[in-house]
Amino acid sequence: MGTLIDHSLAVAASPDYQIWKERGVLQRRLLRGLARSLVSGTMQLAPDGRVVDATKLYWTGLGKRQAKVLLSALTLHFRWLRDDPAASSWVQAAATDATATIPSVALGLAMELAIRKQNSLLTHLKGTKKEPSHAFPGVIRRAVKVIDAVPAFPSKYVAPFLHRAFIDEAGDVDEAAQIVSHMIFALGIRGSEAFHLYATDIQFIRDDAFIFFHHPESGKIKRASTEIMRTDYLREFGFIPRNLDEGSPFKAGWKGMAGDDVGTPGFFLPIGSFRRRTSMLLKRYLFVTRPAIMARRPASAGDHPFLFVTARRHDTPHGVGVGDPYTMSAFDYTWTQAVNRLGKRYDDPQMLAPEKERGTTKHGGRHFYGRFLHSLGVEGPIIQRCMHHASLKSHHVYTRLTAFEINYLLQEVMERPSSSKSKFRDMRMAFMSQFDDPAFFTHQR
Repeated sequence: MGTLIDHSLAVAASPDYQIWKERGVLQRRLLRGLARSLVSGTMQLAPDGRVVDATKLYWTGLGKRQAKVLLSALTLHFRWLRDDPAASSWVQAAATDATATIPSVALGLAMELAIRKQNSLLTHLKGTKKEPSHAFPGVIRRAVKVIDAVPAFPSKYVAPFLHRAFIDEAGDVDEAAQIVSHMIFALGIRGSEAFHLYATDIQFIRDDAFIFFHHPESGKIKRASTEIMRTDYLREFGFIPRNLDEGSPFKAGWKGMAGDDVGTPGFFLPIGSFRRRTSMLLKRYLFVTRPAIMARRPASAGDHPFLFVTARRHDTPHGVGVGDPYTMSAFDYTWTQAVNRLGKRYDDPQMLAPEKERGTTKHGGRHFYGRFLHSLGVEGPIIQRCMHHASLKSHHVYTRLTAFEINYLLQEVMERPSSSKSKFRDMRMAFMSQFDDPAFFTHQR
């Protein structure tokens, strides 16, 4: 019970507490946050190597198994409180906002939520990292997984996909989705990374766009003569970093980009026409489309700094409105429709729906970027920087050759004249000469 109190106090003391409550995600922060903190701990490693903990709890992870034991005990206690009228009324009376930092009140908040939802706390463990299947991971090693070439978006369809597939049957274009897709292929970014961009992260030198990516929490933004963290900047608009916005339609993940603490540029593929088109679309969106959308946004909804915005209201339970930050779910839907249109246009049944194995998902575009750089002969450290990987080894999976490509290269090598200075020349000639003997093909001895 003391663990629950400590965690509830930490949540209640957060500067984003009121925002979570207004958005209806307080339950996730209190209950799911507790479950995940028990499993993984509350500490994180900052880009500069320091250990940070926004909760100030400094818990180490217990693992999924031990967390289940504690959460099961709490769940049983909550069920007893739910069925006991006296205890239930005490919890509801304590769940006030007057003194959210008092232990009894913080405990009441969490318990009242758990009782009202009548859920097992074990449901909040979904999605957490699983433990090894046995107790001897250091003794009994896992079988080595053979990794084949990662599937990349089919190169012959990239241009038609970007140019035509985002135009629907009525002739309308989801401009935000089209530009994000251009960024995935042209810059090799993960799909979610574009959703953290601010309008000020796009700069133009003449007609060429320069795009800078920042960590959604600790990244800095200039304000007058000073710099503040993006977390603090967003709070002025009533928002929190999108990677922390659990349970909200605006949630967008952030895996991390090397250099995102100070701002890292996106690196365009060295294709002039591709960069010009992406820059043209961005310029029109930034100076024409986005201002027109924000002009239709109700004044009561307020402003925000995010680059991509919702063009029309969505009739969903969350009620995403005009001018709200563009959502991952809207992009996923448009991408799926675009892939389907492409498959129908070219009568290709393998292109009718996004499939990981065929490289037609959003990440297939990132794979295309890495493989294209590799096909140009770009060296590993440069590909690492372009794809913003922290480790040099990370880019290897994106550049692994397919069986077709390996056979093609081997054939090309065999057809290439060998150097007279090669130390393998005699061995190669002796071996190949065997196949010139007609007896080899007639099985004569």
